[in-house]
Amino acid sequence: MGRRSDKHFHKKKVEISQTIQLPRSWDYYERFKQPFLFPFQFNQIEIKQSPTGCRIGSCVWDCSIVMSKFFELEVGPKGLKGKRIIELGSGVGLLGITLSLLGAEIILTDQKSMHEILLHNVKTNCQLNKTTVDELWWGDDISRFNPPFDMIVGSDLMYEDDCVDLLLKSLLDLSSFHPKPPPQYVLEDVLQEIEEEQKLKKEKQLKEEKEKELIENNDNSDNNSSNTDELLDKVSSLSIEEEKQQETLTSTAEKEKKEEYVFEKSGLLQPADTIIYLGYEHRQMNAESLFMNQVHRFFDVETIHTKHLNPGFQNIDIRILKMKRKNLSDNISPETTTTTTTTTTTTTTTTTTSPIDTLNKET
Repeated sequence: MGRRSDKHFHKKKVEISQTIQLPRSWDYYERFKQPFLFPFQFNQIEIKQSPTGCRIGSCVWDCSIVMSKFFELEVGPKGLKGKRIIELGSGVGLLGITLSLLGAEIILTDQKSMHEILLHNVKTNCQLNKTTVDELWWGDDISRFNPPFDMIVGSDLMYEDDCVDLLLKSLLDLSSFHPKPPPQYVLEDVLQEIEEEQKLKKEKQLKEEKEKELIENNDNSDNNSSNTDELLDKVSSLSIEEEKQQETLTSTAEKEKKEEYVFEKSGLLQPADTIIYLGYEHRQMNAESLFMNQVHRFFDVETIHTKHLNPGFQNIDIRILKMKRKNLSDNISPETTTTTTTTTTTTTTTTTTSPIDTLNKET
């Protein structure tokens, strides 16, 4: 079967067989101007796209199409019914809506600018009592979502270098148990008192040492008193200058440490049994390499190739990472590198091929 990009086909509701070849997102030559129709369980999911919305998030991407079909055919309702799931970077919502229709209780998250079109697609296709839309900025506090979740999903999230650490932090936070924090005002007061006490003690100690040293070095001088006063003034000036330099160095070091290890504290949280599925199109982007270099520190990772799911996607390399938190004792240092386990999933049938391959061959 060839690619289906005929207008009339997309506009009418039809009973769609599982043997149909999935449309590519780029098959919609009037992209954004018409809804994307996804074949699903002898029906279809209708996803509105936006010609005026956010350029990246306001359309259906190939990865979300493949992931949706993966969950429909490989995981199915038995693996999803009643599961508490959160999706990161939902965009127009195809993947999250598919999981909802397969029985999951899911929260679709994205920035506020995407909520209008996302809510429209959810209301068009889903039961609102088990499918919600919310805002989540990666790296921000996630306590209101009440983690951990049974499952976390995301499609095509690894494309911006600056967001890799924030994405990893959110994945760790949402797949971990969180201890109840102490009252904020108590913690801040204690830390401030300790900091002020240490600062005063350091200043006093430094001044006493400098005074003693200068007095000892000048005790044989005829003008001992005047020389000492002058030198003490110099010491005082030097102490102030040294303190300023030290504060600058400390501030810079703390800032660099905060930027470099934004997810480190999250990696120390108690792991839950959360399963994470992250799909992405392999484009050899730098963000993908950055993510892979860090993710093995905290997660066991299996790579699932998806070309067997449908012949329409044979020429693109879409992969799904199946991830689960390591035990805390198994977390590894950033210098240690690991390799990804690569597998191709199949559904148990009378042959070694997947059902969608078999059906497509028959047609």
